[in-house]
Amino acid sequence: MPEGLQSCPADATKPALNAPGSCAATPATTTSTATTDPSLPPAATPSAPAGGTYTAAAAGHAPVAARLDPAGSSQPASSLTPKDFQVALTADKKTLAYGSTIVLDARSSVDVSGTPWAVEIFDLTKSTLVGACTQSDECKVAYTGKTGLHSFVAYVVAPTESLPAGGSIATSNRVGVRWLGVGLVVNDPSVAGPGKPITFTAYASEEVSRIGYRIELHDATSNARLTFCSRGTTCSMSLIEPTSGAHAIFATLEPQSPALHAGEANVHPSSGSVSGTWLDIHLDATSTVAAGGVVWLTATANANLSGTPLSIFIFSKSGQLIGAPCNATTCSANVTIGPSDPSEFRAVIAATRTSGLLGTALRNLPITPARLDVQVTTALVKPTRILWGVDSCKASTQDPTGSTGLYQQVVSAYGGAPDFWGRYLTTTYNCPGLSPAEIAAAHVHRMGILPIYDDYDCSAVQGYQTGLAYATAAAGQAVADGIPAGAGIAVDIEPPGAACPGTSNVDPAFLQGWHDGMTAAHYLPIYYGDATPGSSFQRGWCTLVAMHPELAWDSYIWSFEPSLLGSYSKASAPGYAPNLIGCGGYQFGWQFELSSGSTPDVDTDEALSRLPLWYP
Repeated sequence: MPEGLQSCPADATKPALNAPGSCAATPATTTSTATTDPSLPPAATPSAPAGGTYTAAAAGHAPVAARLDPAGSSQPASSLTPKDFQVALTADKKTLAYGSTIVLDARSSVDVSGTPWAVEIFDLTKSTLVGACTQSDECKVAYTGKTGLHSFVAYVVAPTESLPAGGSIATSNRVGVRWLGVGLVVNDPSVAGPGKPITFTAYASEEVSRIGYRIELHDATSNARLTFCSRGTTCSMSLIEPTSGAHAIFATLEPQSPALHAGEANVHPSSGSVSGTWLDIHLDATSTVAAGGVVWLTATANANLSGTPLSIFIFSKSGQLIGAPCNATTCSANVTIGPSDPSEFRAVIAATRTSGLLGTALRNLPITPARLDVQVTTALVKPTRILWGVDSCKASTQDPTGSTGLYQQVVSAYGGAPDFWGRYLTTTYNCPGLSPAEIAAAHVHRMGILPIYDDYDCSAVQGYQTGLAYATAAAGQAVADGIPAGAGIAVDIEPPGAACPGTSNVDPAFLQGWHDGMTAAHYLPIYYGDATPGSSFQRGWCTLVAMHPELAWDSYIWSFEPSLLGSYSKASAPGYAPNLIGCGGYQFGWQFELSSGSTPDVDTDEALSRLPLWYP
């Protein structure tokens, strides 16, 4: 229905049609007292002999009250002749953007109330009924189109859902309406090394020179026009960025001259934005001991490489491949080194050369950087120590020196001081918020703090505005606590269960809201959640990253899976091995063991050194 209008009331004497329109005027009152036997077949399409007159009674219906005349006069229906039956069709717009709506208005010279007819509007292009009114002399319908030129026509005809092949009482003029659309694609793959081209191609729904339009490609951040094409249905552009990062482009159709589209110059169809990514990669090399032992290597790309010919490779300084290549966003491997081993490592994004004679010759040789088509590489990285820490509902201490309370219990029970401590920013349930005494003690012990926001309904994790509101509240408390810009703050996304059933529906919009609110406040977004592939959090996060890959480049994942059983001291903590989310985001935190509720009542964690902790 057109906005604000109701559908035309049904007429029990006529077949119901699955395309109601709106009667713009109240149906005329008839003097009919006749009823229709439902067992009788529908009335045949009425007709009148040439030069004769139509009488409703002769067709088995009550007489029509009157012919509605624009001048206000009327005449008995029994005196109507074929030339008295006229219908006109108009549309409120003739050119629209993809997905826009027009209002079609059919006006009949005769009120069809009490007659065997209906006013019907058809899309001739698709041979479909789009609106029908079995009463009144006017019928309106709203129609939403996609792309292309559509032709519409109205009839006064016996009720039918099929395009009349003949027998209509009146046929209107044809009305043409054009919907313009433009789409944009990026070449596959949509990733490349810095300094290499990525091609974007826009597709218009029609040959633009014939309709007085041009195709334009724009920068999605600045809206600046990058190129345009005045002819054809496609327009392509190759973009080169000298450094890593994502670049979003969108396409529009623009009138060549507003004068060519008087009254319609505001029709500017636009595509959604499409991103190309110029690759970057980071490598973290960490060990549980200060020197030597097992080194865990984690390389993270700024794009998901699955579905591309590119993979992540990790090499030692000498060029030895560590682990297997990964056609993904992250790649992990480990290697054992001696206590005095000065080993360094690097990660690269590259394609294996498998084509041509050279590719055939190299296929069976060991993989080295020289045998790869390298897109981007890290500098050599020396292993650093994995950080060991805890998180708790309870305060770490009530003493600014940290000499009493839970902090000292942890030191005693686990054989060492934590490198960081996760604490709630605000008071929630029976968990007190982070206190000035805890902040002071962290400063004394040079301990990092991992701030956590949980002051909300844990099931309410849907919607952009919800995520944004949580981020705004968290940032406000962070400022009050003196947490500087650049620190990370984690949003607590619990596993689905009786306490938080809504987390089974955590959605991309909520996760984006948290990201945007955090970064707007100059903090870094951290997500505490289940990174296991197939989990509700993983599905929501990967959907978001697929739509906005740039968001993963400043976001951090703190996974609580797998959750281990056992008894670990600081010295015997497991190697860093969280379940990998597989689609972007720095996975730099792992809660590897939950508290059993005993003393000390803390969960235990590991973090890579680049997790943005706060050091008061």
